[in-house]
Amino acid sequence: MSKKKQPVGVAIDDVTIKGVDGLQLSINDEVIGTVMPLEKGSFEAQIGADRPIKVKTQDEAIEYLIQTYNLHH
Repeated sequence: MSKKKQPVGVAIDDVTIKGVDGLQLSINDEVIGTVMPLEKGSFEAQIGADRPIKVKTQDEAIEYLIQTYNLHH
């Protein structure tokens, strides 16, 4: 029997970490990761204490965080 699809609450909040402004992504009030800008216009996506992943755009970083969350939940 299949499960009913339930709406998922995704929140993107502004945060400052070590003096750098970035984004914090939460799903259903659970923080899943951060997106921080790097020099030269690229971004860094990090989930928990895992090694950060460098991406070209902020949207790509958010997409990476959501995809990784969906893989493990």
